[in-house]
Amino acid sequence: MDTLKTRLQKILDDYVAEGIVGVSLALRAPGEEEILIASGLAERTRQEPLKPAHLFRIASCTKTYVAACLLQLVREGRVDLDEPIARWFPDLPKADRLPVRILVNHRSGLPEFENHMPMISDRVWTPQEIVDFAFEVTGQGEPWGTMQYNNTGYILAGMIVAQETGSTLSQALRARLFEPLGLDDTWVGTDEPYPAGRMARAYFHRQDEDGQWDIAGAGEPVDGCWDSTDWFPLSGANAAGDIVATPRDLMRWIDALFAGEVLDDARLHEMAGNLKEASFPGAPITANGHGILVSTIDGLEIKGHIGQLPGHTTCTGHHEASGVSATLCQNSGAGDFDSFYLTGIHAPFAACFRTAGATPER
Repeated sequence: MDTLKTRLQKILDDYVAEGIVGVSLALRAPGEEEILIASGLAERTRQEPLKPAHLFRIASCTKTYVAACLLQLVREGRVDLDEPIARWFPDLPKADRLPVRILVNHRSGLPEFENHMPMISDRVWTPQEIVDFAFEVTGQGEPWGTMQYNNTGYILAGMIVAQETGSTLSQALRARLFEPLGLDDTWVGTDEPYPAGRMARAYFHRQDEDGQWDIAGAGEPVDGCWDSTDWFPLSGANAAGDIVATPRDLMRWIDALFAGEVLDDARLHEMAGNLKEASFPGAPITANGHGILVSTIDGLEIKGHIGQLPGHTTCTGHHEASGVSATLCQNSGAGDFDSFYLTGIHAPFAACFRTAGATPER
């Protein structure tokens, strides 16, 4: 029988046939049962099949939670989006010219740390150490330029949440978001223990224009890729990308966010409606708000986020016109933003939305 689930399964199976190790989908469409399916492998050596219950490092999709928590504090009158961040960071350069909102809309001009962090390391980072490192390795630009994707702003946003709630960021996210929404398969990997045995192994594919991509300390790849599961410490991503979750929990999160279960209308508009033109290499991003990226794929405007850490790649989003929400996670990744192992996820992601009833905007 040609059901929605069987059609979605074929999309995933065809994608795995192109060379992806494994891919897992969680999707909810109005009037339909929640669909959880997977294809391919969670672990190549033992040929362990990937299952919907496997965990992924959702990387920058973490930013949606941090921004939403910050906006809850705005709703409560404890933070003002247009207030300079000098109240929390008096010694930070240009802090008196950086309003809170600029930390989460990628226009801060803050120095960026991501491409300078060791890919293979067991160092445990604090948020302040990450900020200091960013200022050591790159220069600071002027605020309010064009979009320049910035992780440092989210580290600072997480520090504001922690200070204003009198807790750690992980405690704030758990109390304010995870527990109220029943997200039982979501953890802040920096300082919350999670069931590592359920993690889909991560595979980092060796690919660039010459077919060569060497990483210090990685050794030789096996069949063209490395097992990168243990390469990057989640503390090195912190508020910019340290959450671990199942695709189901991440889909439920984005669905609840757009259903108005997290923020009031004004704050949800700031997050997902107050949009500016944006772009990012290798991704179909056309606009962004405060914690939300807008991707236009195959004519569909999908609001959500994209994330990647070595060997794990994730897309999550909501299509407002149809009401469809979906998360697609794969345990294949690459270091080249133009690599199929990063860019390839967007076509099946859009195909899942179309198959579930989403149609292009006119």
